[in-house]
Amino acid sequence: MNLPFKVNEREKRVLLTGGIAVVLIIAFHLFSWYADIKKTVKEFSDARLIMLQKQINKIAEKDYLQKQLKAVEQEIERQEKMLLLGNTPPVAAAALQKILKDTASSLNIEVKLERTLSLVDGQFYLSIPVEIGFTSTTKELKELLVQLRKSPFLLTISEIKIRVTNISRPEDIYTTLVVTGFIKKPAEKAAEKKEVKSDT
Repeated sequence: MNLPFKVNEREKRVLLTGGIAVVLIIAFHLFSWYADIKKTVKEFSDARLIMLQKQINKIAEKDYLQKQLKAVEQEIERQEKMLLLGNTPPVAAAALQKILKDTASSLNIEVKLERTLSLVDGQFYLSIPVEIGFTSTTKELKELLVQLRKSPFLLTISEIKIRVTNISRPEDIYTTLVVTGFIKKPAEKAAEKKEVKSDT
């Protein structure tokens, strides 16, 4: 390498060493800068990935909750189709009495006692209990209970009392059943109850 000025060998070695040192320093700074940039980009991408994963989880959770809500709504709708006909307790009680008498009649069972008991006020539904009494064989009673279980309406037997009418013929029994059906609580009553609770 020819320089425009004269330098001795010692000065050439100093200049060469200095040049190499400058190159190494520049290379070191470039490497450090690249490493910092790479680290910053990775941290940013990781943060973005975590944020995106959280958003995906929220969307997935929202979809799951919506499916659960839809399933609950469908189940409520299905259950409400099994409520007694009639919007008031007296009408519903009369409908339930007819169901019980018709079911018993189909099995040649004569209902000798029927009466409506005090309704039970639930949060969203009213329970309509009806008591019936009849004499039948044990087989007929079993068939009646099976028929009530298969009823398209939601019915529960909250009480059953059985006594033998003739000791010499123990298959003949007198049965008292309390069968409960349900109706949806009228909207205005539910609203009034909600207002009372909020006032207290």
